[in-house]
Amino acid sequence: MNRYGAQAQKHWRTYLPQRYATIEDPNSFFSTLGEQAATAIEQRARELAGPDLPDEGYLGKLGRLNAAQRTAEEEILPELILIDPATDGPPDETPSTSTMSAGPTWTPLVEDPNDPWWQRVAEEEDDQNDDPVTPTR
Repeated sequence: MNRYGAQAQKHWRTYLPQRYATIEDPNSFFSTLGEQAATAIEQRARELAGPDLPDEGYLGKLGRLNAAQRTAEEEILPELILIDPATDGPPDETPSTSTMSAGPTWTPLVEDPNDPWWQRVAEEEDDQNDDPVTPTR
């Protein structure tokens, strides 16, 4: 599974648990989805980058290609990988009812340890720190 597939699996498991629960073989599904995303991003990046420019130096070309890659990811990832939980669901379901139970889709401006959002963030950070494979910074 490539990085896009792993990113999708983590996002869907966390933010789209009902959709994730319907997937029979998550490893196969997210491997395929990751490959589709990589192909779409590569094609879009080529379109955005265009042909090499005359008298373009190494750094200029590198900047152009990197910018095209980032723009392609910004366009493709929300469509395939990082689906917005507020827009996911049956067409007759209103976003306000589907997102109210999942918590706020915004980040509070003031850190309040008693706020459920900050508690969830702290738990996620603790989980990451407890993982022996993940290097600490």
